[in-house]
This record gives sequence, structure tokens and C-alpha cells, in this order.
Amino acid sequence: MADLNPLYDSATDNQEIAADSQARLNTPLAGGTIPAEDQEFLSKIMALVEDGTIQLYAPSSLLNDEVYEGLPLEGKSKADQNCVTMLGKIRDIINLEKADFDTNHQVANLIHSLRLNKERLEEHGGDIFII
Repeated sequence: MADLNPLYDSATDNQEIAADSQARLNTPLAGGTIPAEDQEFLSKIMALVEDGTIQLYAPSSLLNDEVYEGLPLEGKSKADQNCVTMLGKIRDIINLEKADFDTNHQVANLIHSLRLNKERLEEHGGDIFII
């Protein structure tokens, strides 16, 4: 194996990781703050999920049907594809919000990327999404 990878060391292959090192590696980053614009977006999403408007396994529940129906086929295809991605991020956010440890850093990044993705798509197609 050393012939294939000069950095390979058979002495450390499959070596146990110390419990304190494993705990340190598994601890998420702390101290992330969510900007006001993203916090407002997060609150809106959480409210729509809680009242059942957004269904976590139904991508079409993110669509504003009136605007969506007026899109050309290419626009509808992009919206459909992005609904799946966006709903995956929303599920990740929901799961992180339920976690019993500080997830602000992860949630801040996910909600920010979700908001930017939504805004980028709506620049071209109008108010496609209900969020």
C-alpha cells in the first residue's frame, strides 16, 4: 500500500481514536449568530411547517401554484428540481432545531444558503415559492 500512497502508515491504519478526541471532533461549532433577515426567514419557514402548509416530504408544497403555472417548461423544471433541494435543507434545519446541543452555526449556514437560493430563483421567475 505504501507504494500507492507515500503518506500511508500501516502502523496507524484502523487505530482506535481516543474517547476525548472523538468527543471533541463530534462537538459542533458554537457561537454562530443568525442575522435578522435570516432569522425572520427561519421563523416564517418554521411557522409554515408547524401549521402544515409546508409538508416535509412533498416538494410541491413549497410552490406558489399561480406563479408556477405561468412559468415556461424550463422554469418549471428548475423550480421542481430546486424544491427537492430546498425541502432537504428545511428538513435538516428542523432536525437541527430539535437537537439538544448548540446548532446555531449549522442552522445559520443552512438558512442563509436556502434564502439566497430562493432569491436567486425568484429573480427570474417571480414569486415561485411560498416562503
